[in-house]
Amino acid sequence: MSPLCVAAPVRVFACTNRDSRSAAKPKPTAPPPGQISDIPRRAVSVALATCVSLVLVTSASPSLPFALAIPQTSECATNSCDDKDYSGLDLTKEYYTKGSVKRAKFVGSNLAGVTLFGADLTDADFTGADLTNANIGQCNLSGTIFTNANLSGAIVSGANMDTVGNIDGSDWTDVIVRKDVNDSLCAKKPVGENPVTGNPTALSLFCD
Repeated sequence: MSPLCVAAPVRVFACTNRDSRSAAKPKPTAPPPGQISDIPRRAVSVALATCVSLVLVTSASPSLPFALAIPQTSECATNSCDDKDYSGLDLTKEYYTKGSVKRAKFVGSNLAGVTLFGADLTDADFTGADLTNANIGQCNLSGTIFTNANLSGAIVSGANMDTVGNIDGSDWTDVIVRKDVNDSLCAKKPVGENPVTGNPTALSLFCD
């Protein structure tokens, strides 16, 4: 009986000892995703996704680049565009920054989102033109005609509108206008409704 009693604990001890040695040497495992080793790959993926998104947005919204960055000059700043006729044209891919566009005709033209920043638009005719979200800030609008034009959301800050031309039927919804300039526009007693939006000119300017 004694030999059997002695052998049993030896076998158990040996098994326990082997298990302990195995437990002391765990198999190496790969770090889970999201840890430090994964950061460079994720950073590259995010950068690539951002670039792709910008390309897609730019392609879907042609006017976006012009709204984000105002060109310093334009063709009309180098070569005069005075007296030119752009009537009925889609000009959404054009810009007239600081250009000389006096007496030019934009009757019924699509200028949505276009920048005319700083241009001389003296006596220009925008009758029935789409100027939604256009930038006509710091423009010379002396005698400029906006009859039935849609200027909803346009930028007009710094524009010279002291002697602006006819504005009957134009829509100035969401256009931020300095109070004194707004008063001068209302003093013209504008009448009519915009043929596209149906908004009364006087109401869009909050005239009394």
